[in-house]
Amino acid sequence: MRTEGSQKPTLRLVGGGKARSGSALDYSGLTNPASTTSHRIQSQVLLEYLNSLECEIENLEYRFSKACVTLNIVLARLVELGLIGASTSTTEEDSVE
Repeated sequence: MRTEGSQKPTLRLVGGGKARSGSALDYSGLTNPASTTSHRIQSQVLLEYLNSLECEIENLEYRFSKACVTLNIVLARLVELGLIGASTSTTEEDSVE
């Protein structure tokens, strides 16, 4: 039986990936201490995964940025050597002349 003031299970992320959880309730609405501990462990594991993913995303963004810089350097050098044109696209104005 649920009481009037019982809380629903909650997990919300706040600044910096930290989580705060409310009380864990079983299906009857009463607090279950084992369930609370289980939810805390699950929350900690999920936060560790989240932090790991955030680190991987930062790493991939850095590597992508470096790859773009390298590509631009290579393309500029190929243009200097005359191996490729500065622009391969044509506009309407270019084709009219």
